[in-house]
Amino acid sequence: MKKTVLFVLCLLALSTLTRAQDFDNPAQTASLDQGFVRIGEINSTSRNNVGASSFLFPSGDKLVTGLHDSVSAEEFLGGLKASNSLYSQIDYNLVSYGWKGSSGFHTVEIGAKVNAGLSIPKEVFQLLKTGSASSPYNLSALRAFGNLCGEIAYAYSLPLSDKLSVGGRAKLLVGMNSVDVLTRKFELSTTEEQYVLDLDADIDITNRNKKINSDEDGYLNYSSFTGKGKLGFPSGAGLALDLGVVWKPFSGFTAEASLLDLGGILWYYGNGGASSGSYTFEGLKDLGMEELEEEKIGEKLREVRDEVLGVIRPKAVDGCFKTKAIPLTAKLGASYSLPFWEPLSVNASGLYTGYRFCAPYWEVRGGVQVSLPGIASFCLNAGGSTYGLVWGARSSVNFLSFQLYASFENGTGGVIPYEGIPLKANNKSLVVGLIYLIK
Repeated sequence: MKKTVLFVLCLLALSTLTRAQDFDNPAQTASLDQGFVRIGEINSTSRNNVGASSFLFPSGDKLVTGLHDSVSAEEFLGGLKASNSLYSQIDYNLVSYGWKGSSGFHTVEIGAKVNAGLSIPKEVFQLLKTGSASSPYNLSALRAFGNLCGEIAYAYSLPLSDKLSVGGRAKLLVGMNSVDVLTRKFELSTTEEQYVLDLDADIDITNRNKKINSDEDGYLNYSSFTGKGKLGFPSGAGLALDLGVVWKPFSGFTAEASLLDLGGILWYYGNGGASSGSYTFEGLKDLGMEELEEEKIGEKLREVRDEVLGVIRPKAVDGCFKTKAIPLTAKLGASYSLPFWEPLSVNASGLYTGYRFCAPYWEVRGGVQVSLPGIASFCLNAGGSTYGLVWGARSSVNFLSFQLYASFENGTGGVIPYEGIPLKANNKSLVVGLIYLIK
């Protein structure tokens, strides 16, 4: 009995309420007859198209990296993508309040969002593994970013008929902090005669209250700051729209579609830097025996180091405004309640999220759901995605006027014990929230 209770509790902790998840589609609230207050929803998503198994390989009784001599270039590089990306996002809904008006349903929401991503081109690992064997290298897809913003939203949904509802959500985005490293050009050519480096990259950092100082040569000095460094005044502002539609052509069948986060943020990057230039290294052939005997080789190597750093190190630039789009998501879904027992339904869904510099993500799922109105609901689903097989569970439980929901969705492959690092390409999503229904 205890095992059964623990199992049910685990499922509730690793699941999500369909109704709460439908709040992403602003048209879903058109059918609600009562208001609600949603408190403290957390939605955490992480996606990576490579995992630790792409970089660690067995060699005898130990694990080695793909750079080890026992791992061939074909085996190591064959498991990598053209762009190897990691992406993480946390959406936090502080509070939402919804009420039914005379003709439609209104919702106001306050929340925050933080995301970060890293994209490393395959050529970086190819260069580390093979050296100059595959020159030239184009490393221009190298990208890293992180953003923190607040959201204030207003949504309105309207039933156009008994079968069709539409909705929209306008979101004011308040940018707090942003870091963006972008390489427009990063090329390395190696031959027996020379190494040639061409670089054109930007690093943009927002912070209105803390300034990164520069040295006497104009290079950014990350160990020297002025200002208190508190969060202070926002560093950006933007708008985004969510659009949705729900169609119920006959009893028991529902189809829906939504387009989420159509918009962007205008950031003010007050701590900007630019790295640009070209450097050619032709070896130490200009050093003769006399210079070598006088130990001038160390001096020459220091000159090479300074010249390379002169290209790579970012120089301070004036603050500027830049518009950055946020990840755009499109969703489709359909469900059908079985006529022999209406609480049981089958459903299907599709999702596509596009990123500017990380690999896009798509998934298609099918599932079954049991809904007992006013008591609980539970759903299991499985399908395919950019990274292979995915599965998930979602559920809700009602107590008086409260509704607790949670969800867990994951791909296959597992993680490194105690570290949580994915072994393979993976999509992981966790949602937890609480709703109070106003009667």
